[in-house]
Amino acid sequence: MEMREIEAFLAVAEDLHFGRAAERLRVSTPRVSQAVRALERRIGAPLFERTSRRVRLTPLGEQLLAEIRPAYERMDQAIRRARRSASHEFLRVGVATSVPADIAPRLIGAFERLRPQCAVVRSTHPNTDPARWQENWPVDVFVGWLPSDPALRDAPEFRIGPTLLRDERAVLVAAGHPLARRAVIDAEQLADYDILYPSDFPARFADLWIPARTPAGRPLRRMPISASASLEEAIMLVAEGELVHLTMTSLRTDDPHVVTVPVSGLPPLDCAPVWLTGTETDLIHDFAKAAEQTSTTP
Repeated sequence: MEMREIEAFLAVAEDLHFGRAAERLRVSTPRVSQAVRALERRIGAPLFERTSRRVRLTPLGEQLLAEIRPAYERMDQAIRRARRSASHEFLRVGVATSVPADIAPRLIGAFERLRPQCAVVRSTHPNTDPARWQENWPVDVFVGWLPSDPALRDAPEFRIGPTLLRDERAVLVAAGHPLARRAVIDAEQLADYDILYPSDFPARFADLWIPARTPAGRPLRRMPISASASLEEAIMLVAEGELVHLTMTSLRTDDPHVVTVPVSGLPPLDCAPVWLTGTETDLIHDFAKAAEQTSTTP
């Protein structure tokens, strides 16, 4: 029996809705349906009664839920305890590729002064990668860009540390693009151009990054790309001439075919450390303390 089948079954059993279960697991609805059907084939009987109006557990499904949920929760807790124990020996720090080059060394240096016996394992990732990691983060803490929005800090899935740097919005455009000649772009003008949009990013977060409409209500033409697309891929798409990448003013590239132009009228972005709710350790607490010490934001 595969873990994805168990997780899909538990999510559907709790929500009694395949779409909501898929949203919670951050996978597609067909993928959840396939996992549940695979589990039913293993067992040899239906676990859910499905109609066009509702989904409910069969008696066998209720029996399986009652027996498997406590075991799954114990296993999940054991893995979390093991991760916490391991984190006392080293701290895995992921850093977004779009974070300014001087931020990570200063932050990690401040942390190592607080914890000289702790080894820091650093890795780099696209800023959108945490959206794909679900609960299986390959790092203990991720340093990246987040919309400067109080609602985001109240999200139940993760915790956000002190802001290291606050930066205004900008667009990355091809050197020959009409917007490249502007000193500053008003957010309303973005409605006239195609903007790169992470298609498999959770909508409630993606809309904070790239709103569906301008402040005056004009719809933005958001063009879907994979959330796993790297900054290098985004630059390549922009350099082709038509697409616009909404980013921050500190983003600079060595590519002579693209330029960064400031945008007015949109909330800024915060560079900050982020970690999953319930995974905080003394090491992460000290990492957040180091972030506070190295912050450039008043």
